[in-house]
Amino acid sequence: MDRLAAVTIDPDIRRARTLPAWIYSDPGAHALQRDRVFARSWQWVADADRVKVPGAVQPASFLEGMLDEPLVLARDRDDQLHCFSNVCTHRGTIVCEQPGVESFLRCRYHGRRFALNGKFLSMPEFEGVEGFPSDADDL
Repeated sequence: MDRLAAVTIDPDIRRARTLPAWIYSDPGAHALQRDRVFARSWQWVADADRVKVPGAVQPASFLEGMLDEPLVLARDRDDQLHCFSNVCTHRGTIVCEQPGVESFLRCRYHGRRFALNGKFLSMPEFEGVEGFPSDADDL
């Protein structure tokens, strides 16, 4: 029988019990919590002070060491804060590799450009292609 399946938590706090010690270091328990709790709820990523000025960009990681989802923090020219995927929608290359002040983000793989709000701007030699870009091309 799976040890995790045997662990139950009574929603009535008056019947609360301490979890077994093994659960805090069990890889299966970690994976279950990662998938059922952390990936489905709001999590703190970073302080807005990491991108104080318009044009500031900063790579970040969502739940580093657990989910390791690459993110970009960016403050656009209108001083609006944004957080979005740091993975190019074309070939999966990391778009923002280091902090800085930029006018746009550019993927080094094929040169796709993205606005600091994550919207797709352009890709070399793709002008006039039908149905391109689409919303799926945004970060």
